[in-house]
Amino acid sequence: MISAQRSDKWIGVGLTDIGLVRKLNQDAFFLDNALQLWVLADGMAGYAGGEVASHIAVETIPQVVRTRLSSETSQDIQPDRFESILCQAIESANQSIRKEGAQNERIHGMGTTIVVVAITRTPTGHQAIVAHAGDSRAYLLRHGTLSLWTKDHSLVEERLALNLITPEQVRTHPLRHVLTKALGIDPQAHPTIQTYPIEPSDLILLCSDGLTKMLTDQEIQTIVMRESPHFESICRTLVDTANRLGGEDNTTVVVIGLDSWTN
Repeated sequence: MISAQRSDKWIGVGLTDIGLVRKLNQDAFFLDNALQLWVLADGMAGYAGGEVASHIAVETIPQVVRTRLSSETSQDIQPDRFESILCQAIESANQSIRKEGAQNERIHGMGTTIVVVAITRTPTGHQAIVAHAGDSRAYLLRHGTLSLWTKDHSLVEERLALNLITPEQVRTHPLRHVLTKALGIDPQAHPTIQTYPIEPSDLILLCSDGLTKMLTDQEIQTIVMRESPHFESICRTLVDTANRLGGEDNTTVVVIGLDSWTN
């Protein structure tokens, strides 16, 4: 499934694919260029109902943001206020997932990762507010270099921070998929939220771990640079390459940039 919306502001294009191994696509994404909000979720495959959790997340977060913003324009909300709104929205999604799981034994304990980007405008330029829980990621491509905005909430990242393993061991470590944060698991989600200044030429990439399992950051950077400025082509080539390399999981990507990128 591919989806796109356009505006004269920042636009997002997304693509999700079941891959070659899974029987169900537990990923989900949401685009709202008018609201300047983009959401990606990856239902946890170890739990029944991962697809339910991810869809609750991508539906609840925009609903709460819209309610909190009311009649205000998202482009003019100060970053610190938008951080607070995103935190409230993610915590609300967490509660909704837990409530749904408590009412249905079949999906009890379901969970999902989440990564959210909202863009607002300040006197000094645009700012991207990035919130996440789990190992779905947000990247920034600036002047040909891809950098990681998020840090996975996982056991291997904790061990890496303590110098118990090397960066080379992370990709193949047997505990690499054990998460320390996700929605639906604990009473409070406690997402990590940070704000970054962005430039007109920047591209933002959100992805589930179905992409990063199969491609290195360098390989992702090469594809994004080669397919730019065509957002749909970036999404399609990233997903097709993940599948060509084995497609071990669902793969979802969202690319965000100024509309002028595609003109």
